[in-house]
Amino acid sequence: MDSSPLSVLSSARDNAIQTPYPHSSSSPQGDNLDKVPAQFLWPAEDTVRALDELDEPLIDLGGFFRGDHESTLRAAKAIREACLSHGFFQVVNHGIDWGLIQAAHDHIRSFFRSPIETKLRASQKRNGYGGYSSAHSERFSSRLPWKETLSFGYPANSPEETVEFFKSKLGMEFEQTG
Repeated sequence: MDSSPLSVLSSARDNAIQTPYPHSSSSPQGDNLDKVPAQFLWPAEDTVRALDELDEPLIDLGGFFRGDHESTLRAAKAIREACLSHGFFQVVNHGIDWGLIQAAHDHIRSFFRSPIETKLRASQKRNGYGGYSSAHSERFSSRLPWKETLSFGYPANSPEETVEFFKSKLGMEFEQTG
């Protein structure tokens, strides 16, 4: 069987089963998906049960930006603890303009809603960092994870590299994404 991303997606559409719930718009097959392809279904004993709402650590950077030494130390300690206990955290009072955040969400949403052929132009290179990766690019078991990712860096000394990545891989319509 051809296990290229495009053939697996096509096969997934043909072998899908009905489910009673909608899925997120970032699913590998698009918006309002009401079928889960059989190869994405995992046995109940292999799934994680969420018992409580995620209680991620909040890191407040307001004091840091005000130059408050004590607040900065508390934030640094909280970041360390969050990394050790959870591996992630949420940042508040970061000073990033809401319009910029919304624009970033809109651009990435546009990418993930693109046809698979478009997304594959930004495919992650084997053993490389960055690029598009779908659940179908590396088959590690008979069951596939329900995800796709787009990873890219933002080099501080050469931010135009990110813009160039999007333009060269996806075309001028994705220039603003970079």
